[in-house]
Amino acid sequence: MVSNDSYHEYKEERMNLSKNKLDTFFLGAFLVYITVYNSAFKQIFTSNIWQYITYAMYTVLYGIFIVQQIGKTQTVKQWLYVFILSLFMFFYLFRGNLNVGSIFLLGLYTINLMSIRSVLKVYLFSFLISLLVIGSLCVLKILPIHDSLYGMLVLGFRNPNSTGFYVTCILLLHWTLNWERFSVINWLEFPIVGILLLRLEDFTALILVVIMLLVKLTYPFFERLFKFKFVYYSIVLLPIIFLGICLWIGINYNNYNFMMKLDDVFTSRPSIWNYYLTNYKMNLFGNRLPDVVLYGVNRTIGHGAFDGEFIYFPIINGLIAFIGLMGLLIFSLRKLLRSKQYTVLILFIIYIISAVSENQLFIPFQCPVAVLMILICYPGFRFERNQDEIEKDNYNSDRPNGRSRWGRDRSYQVY
Repeated sequence: MVSNDSYHEYKEERMNLSKNKLDTFFLGAFLVYITVYNSAFKQIFTSNIWQYITYAMYTVLYGIFIVQQIGKTQTVKQWLYVFILSLFMFFYLFRGNLNVGSIFLLGLYTINLMSIRSVLKVYLFSFLISLLVIGSLCVLKILPIHDSLYGMLVLGFRNPNSTGFYVTCILLLHWTLNWERFSVINWLEFPIVGILLLRLEDFTALILVVIMLLVKLTYPFFERLFKFKFVYYSIVLLPIIFLGICLWIGINYNNYNFMMKLDDVFTSRPSIWNYYLTNYKMNLFGNRLPDVVLYGVNRTIGHGAFDGEFIYFPIINGLIAFIGLMGLLIFSLRKLLRSKQYTVLILFIIYIISAVSENQLFIPFQCPVAVLMILICYPGFRFERNQDEIEKDNYNSDRPNGRSRWGRDRSYQVY
């Protein structure tokens, strides 16, 4: 017979589960909408109504976050953390910088979930649904399959890189969530995604997929490697190391002959960095770049391309946002290492590597790292238990609170 205490605990658990499902639904709905909106959809449907819907969804998400925070008992550190990040969010939203504002908004909202696995699953299924919606619009010839300027395969997005990185993110998230398994599905995913990325000519994304595959296959080696102090400090300082390398290349582009070869290998990134570092100085609040100029004396180098998060972000969004986010990123890497959350750490490292040549790292509706680092740095946040601890509890304990052993197992599974 189940006691009253056990019944109340079970009822409270069910209520928390229902609330968690509602929170994940709103986050997923926002990610699906903003992903579809930022595809080629935005170029075709130019009415302001779509922008107003975006603002409305921002308001709803923050409203839900505030309502749920009011009922919580929190420490001074937790309230201060929420207050400071909320100030950053409002500041950048009122400045019209939706990208930076949405980082803090979605990061704060994930505090309601308090689960890395939940956030990763929401991103995974939201991106899957988004690609299905965009693909359907392509079939209906509402969105383009090829871009009109160069005839490149874009599959509903504005450029091939966006398509490639969404597909890559789906694969990386699926492998991260199912790290202990390597099934037939994994082996099928790899060649399918690889062939698609080759067709899209997105070689950076393909390199990330290959890195993830190699790390997954040799994980025991990396698990031991992360325990060395030199590796520990190198990973914690990895964003600073990459920032320094990118700045040095961009500043010294015209000083060394080998830079020309480097420019060919990295598809004009070094020359582009040099151009923007020379003409647009880093400041506190960022620069507004002119429209792309293809011809003439004042033409924009690289036909307007500006990739490489470590140079792009501080120039466009300013040093205040960049230093704040870099600090959160470094602290979250430290917490991941100290808590031995190596699978999530590997996902972070892969996206940090991509930030050398791409801009996805701090775009919260293309990559989960920016929102996860805000959740991880939340005072009092605790990581989910690892699989070994869960299995030990499942098989060495009696049935708690009248729940079956099978029920507890199911609660921790990804699918």
